[in-house]
Amino acid sequence: MNDPVQFVIEEEPPRFLRAQALPYPELKRVWARVELTPIASRPGPELEMVILGPDNREAAAMVMVDVQHSYVSLTMHLKRPLPGQSYALLLRLTRDDHLLDQRAVPFDLVFVERDEAKAEAETLNWTERATPVTPLPTDPALASINGAE
Repeated sequence: MNDPVQFVIEEEPPRFLRAQALPYPELKRVWARVELTPIASRPGPELEMVILGPDNREAAAMVMVDVQHSYVSLTMHLKRPLPGQSYALLLRLTRDDHLLDQRAVPFDLVFVERDEAKAEAETLNWTERATPVTPLPTDPALASINGAE
């Protein structure tokens, strides 16, 4: 109870610090680990994660809204996994119709021991955004639904 309260200050819009895609031993699921810069303003950003297979088709996808924590760890289940093939984890961070950052993390669908993966993660550190903060393009389908053609 004697610990002082610490407040996180968001000096810039959140961005990706590091990310990993680690296949589970049975090669049907992928452990996705993402670390962001501190998030202080509300609502939090939206985090989109898509795994593309060797044919560049979606093998798994998920979206998180109002992300509150700077560390995200989850399991993604692959559609029709192809062991040994090259995949990519695509990450996109948005807030209030603005693209904050995006990354592509290539990986092979092979099992990597935890200690080896941990050592690799410690070497990752993106020091700047991969893309400038920009407004998202208007989706024509959504614009027509909203009557803003």
